[in-house]
Amino acid sequence: MISIFIHKQWRRFTILLLLAIFLYCFIFFISYVSNPQETLLSFSRRYGILLNAAIFLAENVLTNFFLIFYIILPLIRTGKWRKPILFFTILYFVKFIYGYFDFEITKTMHSVSHMRNSKTLIPEDSFGWFVLWFIVFSMFDIVICIGASLTIEWWRRTRQQILLEKQKAQAELTALKHQINPHFLFNSLSFIYSKSIRQDEDLAKAVLLLSDIMRYALTVEEDKGGKVILEKEITHLKNVIEINQRRLNNRLHIIYEEKVDNLQIKIIPLVLITLVENAFKHGDLLDAHYPLEIILGNQQGYLSFFIKNKKSAGTKELSNGIGLTNIKHRLRLIYGETHQFIVHEDTEMFSVSLQIPIEA
Repeated sequence: MISIFIHKQWRRFTILLLLAIFLYCFIFFISYVSNPQETLLSFSRRYGILLNAAIFLAENVLTNFFLIFYIILPLIRTGKWRKPILFFTILYFVKFIYGYFDFEITKTMHSVSHMRNSKTLIPEDSFGWFVLWFIVFSMFDIVICIGASLTIEWWRRTRQQILLEKQKAQAELTALKHQINPHFLFNSLSFIYSKSIRQDEDLAKAVLLLSDIMRYALTVEEDKGGKVILEKEITHLKNVIEINQRRLNNRLHIIYEEKVDNLQIKIIPLVLITLVENAFKHGDLLDAHYPLEIILGNQQGYLSFFIKNKKSAGTKELSNGIGLTNIKHRLRLIYGETHQFIVHEDTEMFSVSLQIPIEA
């Protein structure tokens, strides 16, 4: 287990080790310039220079690793403080116990006997002296790790924004290559609607639904963050459900529940509808015992979406949507670690549970 963990994190450990080596050499150089003899005695205490250096490097790397990747970055990305504070408390409690044990042994050695005769305001062999320097070095660790964490997060968000813009540009280019002129399409649908309204009212309504669906899909308006108003997504979703029902003479068994307090919240577009379209393409919705379930709601600052369908045993339609993989990628780029996307699948049923933070 440990070897697997180290293998996955070896790049991070390597960078932190190089920084720790630089820090150790810097401290040794400054101390040696000030007092060569005392530096050699201090750095060789207990185990010798090489082993002491190895212990320092290991402690520094582990401290910075947990501070950056398990405490500061999770706090920055999720805004949740309980788990980071717990990790922080455990980490520095262990460091305090180990440091005080080392301090007690060190001060009894001949090489640091001058500590007992020190003229400082706080005696160098006292508990207060240890606490003072423990706080100083702890603050030094925290400041360095905060700076490193902010740099890492800035780099991550910049990279994600570049990837998102690249993906959006590719999607727009693909759409332009495959779509016909929207004005021609809408004008044609309007013409068909006007002709069919006199002959078949149901057909006319279906044409109108199709027009609304195509208009939203081709002209969806996003804000600067790439999000749209939830109400428009829901309307689009309901239109797709209705036109599929009309196409199959209302033989589809669908349970739709909507419990959303504020329809003006914003989400990334065409995620919910893609999951619904996948159910239509790959699901058996004609079985009354296993209806398509769609549940949309919000609670505790999160929007939740659940969809479940029975798998089709017959020939499946080819999927031309962005797919589950791209949905996961888009959600990760926009919401990071603040969202949940859980897919459950067995031989008969398929379900997706999505939870994203609400943004007004």
